Amino acid sequence: MNNKNVLLIGASQGIGKALAEEFAVNKYRLVLLSRNVDGIKSISSEIVSKGGICSYKGCDVSDYEQVKDGIEFAHRQLGLIDIAIINAGIGHPEWMSSFSSAGYREVMQTNAFGIAHALEFLIPIMKKQGYGKFVGVSSLADVRGYMGSAAYASSKAAASLLLESARVELKESNINVITVKPGFVKTAMTAQNEFKMPFMWSPEKAARFIRKGIERNKSIVQFPFPIVWATKIIKNLPNWIYDPLMRASRPAKKKDSN
Repeated sequence: MNNKNVLLIGASQGIGKALAEEFAVNKYRLVLLSRNVDGIKSISSEIVSKGGICSYKGCDVSDYEQVKDGIEFAHRQLGLIDIAIINAGIGHPEWMSSFSSAGYREVMQTNAFGIAHALEFLIPIMKKQGYGKFVGVSSLADVRGYMGSAAYASSKAAASLLLESARVELKESNINVITVKPGFVKTAMTAQNEFKMPFMWSPEKAARFIRKGIERNKSIVQFPFPIVWATKIIKNLPNWIYDPLMRASRPAKKKDSN
């Protein structure tokens, strides 16, 4: 593979950090963007100390102007953006008994609008250079409205549908849109979950799998396979089965007072 320039948004920890290290080991040139500047500064310094090429810039993916500035910075640094990976994401347990539209908006702004912001600025760049790979990290949680995860699940559903629309439409411009759907990966975010998480992968294993999927031009990179098949079944369950099953598997810790 000759296309070795990677823009990675959301690279300071978890899957993002592991992706930066995975691509660096495989001789890719990197630009890292994250709102956690100290985190990406440390990762970039480590990559450079080992002979890699990496630069970084602070960027909050939920902020339209910061994404614009970050992508322009990456374009100047790399010349060509062969692969852009939008990995930034947030999530936390939330229950309807304490539902906040502000919290919902925050999650949507990062997980869904972050990808939308990046698409707006990267499509013209990739069309002009005649090719590109746009990789958006969604989740296997995109199939249903899970208890305690309303904002996260709906933001990932929005992200997946946006990426699917982009994939179909941009193919004729030689832009490959790839949707990454991880299951449970051991990160600070999943550490907050209040339910069992089977078949959990390490960030390093996930990053290796994602890189290989991107290199193979897969339209969807999803893992692990037992959870992939489980979500296919869950997606098609009738509500009279799904609703009591969900209540039994994720009992709410907070009960409505009414």
